[in-house]
Amino acid sequence: MPARLLRNGLLAALATAGLLTATSQTASAQSMTKTTAAAPASASLVRMTTIVDQWSHWTPDWHESSHAGTLKAGRNYFYCYTYGLTYSDFGRQSSVWLKTDDDSGNPNVYVNDVYLDDEGFRNDILWLPKC
Repeated sequence: MPARLLRNGLLAALATAGLLTATSQTASAQSMTKTTAAAPASASLVRMTTIVDQWSHWTPDWHESSHAGTLKAGRNYFYCYTYGLTYSDFGRQSSVWLKTDDDSGNPNVYVNDVYLDDEGFRNDILWLPKC
């Protein structure tokens, strides 16, 4: 088990370093050509599995006043992550909020990552860009 954790940590570190290198090269190329083009929205979508139906929120917090709609359990797509108020459930605690479109038809809403499956919960901030 420790070897597996070490391997996963090493892979995560290498992936992060690769993302940082690609980002700086892209930024340099854009500044040299002085043109910027928006990436297609679908290019940044990351699909992860949520394990329960959950409320979505207009802002990255758990307050009833920011409740937007519902994101159903299953395979869902996410645009990016940000930090917000800490939320706890299912023995997990996190301040990471994921931007998505919910199943109630609300675009650009947030859900906390505590309801992702184990793989998503461990890797979401590695797979998603920061909002």
